[in-house]
Amino acid sequence: MNQNCCIVVPCYNESERFQSVLFQEALQLYPFLTIAFVNDGSKDNTHEILIEFQHQLPEELNNRCFVVSYAKNQGKAGAIQTGLTYSIPNKDIDLSLIGAGEKPQTKFAYFGFWDADLATSFHELPWFFHFTENQEYLMIMGSRIARLGAEINRTIFRHYSGRLFATFISQGLGWKVHDTQCGAKIFKEEIAELIIEKPFVTAWLFDVEILLRMRNKLGKQVKSTIIEVPLRAWVDVKGSKIGMKDFIKVPYQIWKVFRHYN
Repeated sequence: MNQNCCIVVPCYNESERFQSVLFQEALQLYPFLTIAFVNDGSKDNTHEILIEFQHQLPEELNNRCFVVSYAKNQGKAGAIQTGLTYSIPNKDIDLSLIGAGEKPQTKFAYFGFWDADLATSFHELPWFFHFTENQEYLMIMGSRIARLGAEINRTIFRHYSGRLFATFISQGLGWKVHDTQCGAKIFKEEIAELIIEKPFVTAWLFDVEILLRMRNKLGKQVKSTIIEVPLRAWVDVKGSKIGMKDFIKVPYQIWKVFRHYN
């Protein structure tokens, strides 16, 4: 695997569950990996924990770990946009952001984002890239498909609400898609450009918006450049930032998304 990849990890109030050992292990195991943490206006000491983690890394790992931090919470979508803008070498960004040092100068073959709780382990990354050995894809999406030989541990509520949600999204997109909301995705720079070009219209359905932007910008045939990779393991980590109130808002947000892009 010789494709450099920068993964943005949005962090909001992660001080009690930040798994420094696993993040360091990922940097050690995968020399192609760079991680850009974005502290999204946390109210706890997430900023301090991220800075301490970065500083305690050995020098050979430290230059593949970056921290961006700001005071006002933007939400996950905004954090990812900020992290990508910071990570793309030719993009201007306000480096007065707390904790943001010199921008990475590496030309990355892939960018992506990953949930800070590591419900999807970084051990899935080589599995993602396994699918690019014979064909290049613009986007590779993790998909939480429960099946024999995999350890996908989701609550009953998350499973069935996810299936209902996927049905609505597939109808709206006109594509059969199993899991748009898995928090592990990697993509080429041109997709990163689509993600950061303007704000998203919804708080939690930006993954769907990314697919709609790809469809509208690159045409319906772009679906052949997207692949859903069935995860080998996924764990439902306690402390999710999405509550019942957010699920109640989903039907309206789905309507809002498709009204905006169609």
